[in-house]
Amino acid sequence: MKVETDLGAIERNLDRIQNSARKPLILMCKADAYGHGAAEVTRHIKAAYYGVATETEGIPIRDLGKQVLVTAPSLSLMPLSASHDMIPLVGSFEIARQAAGSGVRRCRIKVNSGMNRLGFTGEKECYRAALFLTRAGIAVEGADTHYKEDSDDNIRLQNAAFCKALSAIRAGLAAGGYEGGFTTSVTGTGALFAGEFDYLRVGLAAYGYHTGYATAGLALEPAMKVTSEVIKRKRIRAGESLGYASFGFVAPRAMWAYTVLGGYADGVSRSEVGRKVIAAGRRLSIAAVCMDTFEMISDSVDLPVGQRVIILSKGVDAAYVAQRRGTIPYEVLVGYNVPRAERIYAY
Repeated sequence: MKVETDLGAIERNLDRIQNSARKPLILMCKADAYGHGAAEVTRHIKAAYYGVATETEGIPIRDLGKQVLVTAPSLSLMPLSASHDMIPLVGSFEIARQAAGSGVRRCRIKVNSGMNRLGFTGEKECYRAALFLTRAGIAVEGADTHYKEDSDDNIRLQNAAFCKALSAIRAGLAAGGYEGGFTTSVTGTGALFAGEFDYLRVGLAAYGYHTGYATAGLALEPAMKVTSEVIKRKRIRAGESLGYASFGFVAPRAMWAYTVLGGYADGVSRSEVGRKVIAAGRRLSIAAVCMDTFEMISDSVDLPVGQRVIILSKGVDAAYVAQRRGTIPYEVLVGYNVPRAERIYAY
């Protein structure tokens, strides 16, 4: 199976978002750039900062000389933020104390404005955090928050909570004697209401998928294409089955069937039975999925062994696959990030 990443598409998506929002961007590259390959993406794509979830994800990006935000730092890995001069988003006093004890030199404060995942909640906590970090000698370079949904009412509500937290943080920094620069960021979901904030953090939209109506008018391009090949062709009769008996397919009539490399160990879910893939310019159906292969059927299309099959592309994208699976595009994209896939990068 081949997983191709169009780096040019990512660059064009970011240009469109930045031109629309008129703000510098933080490019989220966690989970290996949402399955697109973080090393190549960050090497070629320019952004103000690059966001990862964990310290170990951030090290290769930091080694390229990039500014790295660690959005979900942990106690056990905090020393890596210090040794590689990464910027953890500190969102609890436990993490703050570990950052101080590990020799972290700079950080940002994560504010919980309503998502209730990570971050300090309320003005009192935010003030105390800013004061503690400053007194510990850590430069608090900014603060960030995350939206739980993209409705206007929710974004306005969370922005109001974030702004109150920012006032408290600035007061805590002043009380601690901090005089360095300070910036703010929100996720791209709130782009239409982000005039008072400095940066937008962009995730899925960078890779070609709309995450809310803030990007609805932009011509985003899916950057990932997944293809494989037919390794066996056969003619099956009515009543013959394909795949494991308990999850298999029984032919209602005589038809062509093809075994294609790529199964549930490669990101092709068993829940995709019935969805379309593309071969020789035609849409054919997945009939059964095993660990390493899937079965593809057609009433009339006769294909040779070696025929390329398009599993994911602009025509059958992650939004379509996610709808078939009953999930979200994020889960589809990261599922193709498997060791045995051949990775190809185009610009």
